[in-house]
Amino acid sequence: MESWNEQLKTKILESEFSIKEISDQTKIPAKFIEAIEQADFKKLPAEIFAKSQIERLFKFLEIDPSEALKDYKEFMSPPEMANVDETFPDKKPLYDNLLKNFNISKISISYLKYGGIFVASIFFLILMFAVLGDKEIDKSKDFEKDNSLVSLELKKQDSLTISPEEDLLYENEIKNDLFSNGETKEDLSPNDITRKIEIVIEGESWVVIFDKNERLLYELMQTGSYELSGISPLRFKIGYAPAANLYIDDQKISFSRAIKGATNYAHFWVNEANKVESIRD
Repeated sequence: MESWNEQLKTKILESEFSIKEISDQTKIPAKFIEAIEQADFKKLPAEIFAKSQIERLFKFLEIDPSEALKDYKEFMSPPEMANVDETFPDKKPLYDNLLKNFNISKISISYLKYGGIFVASIFFLILMFAVLGDKEIDKSKDFEKDNSLVSLELKKQDSLTISPEEDLLYENEIKNDLFSNGETKEDLSPNDITRKIEIVIEGESWVVIFDKNERLLYELMQTGSYELSGISPLRFKIGYAPAANLYIDDQKISFSRAIKGATNYAHFWVNEANKVESIRD
């Protein structure tokens, strides 16, 4: 019985369509059709898009996609962990031999008595040091409390003599500290510009958006309107470009020059001035 990719190759030949013609009718990029035909799953896009493209291609050629989807699922699954029992051999016999060689009856009762006294002494010493440590901590807390009260009094006295200019400078420093908390301080620089992004999907398409730091902002494949924000410049991948409209800061962006021929796939940058720069895959 033929494998699913051999059936696929046969159906493509019988259809008398070229890869480009099949791509035009299914809206699947030609390179992805070739990857599916060769069962080369690593060349396919994200999982949600790859599964959709496999199902769409097989439906177009009237083939059952279940075997292909099964192989793709196995490709995406993580490798199984090795059997723990096989990796670590059973050491129970060695443990049993040690117990046999260690004769408890030979231990003197006096040793047990002295051992118990020794353990009790150690426990008593630990308890004593713990009590003394707590007292030292309480003293240090009282000392810090006294210092805090003195500092508050000094700040109150300074606030009575502070000038209006110094007061304004102090408020600005507080605002800057609040703004620098969390991720904002790490990710933003004075030159970073956060842009408002709106994607309107009017047909079957997929859209992937990355920000300046190559972080994935959004990934979707359904009709509707979506709003998000990101740091400029922004990078877009659009599977079926005619079905998507892009707005940045309420300005419609024309990216028709970035569309890759008959595949209707677009890959491009949008900079701070909303200028579109095509990316060659």
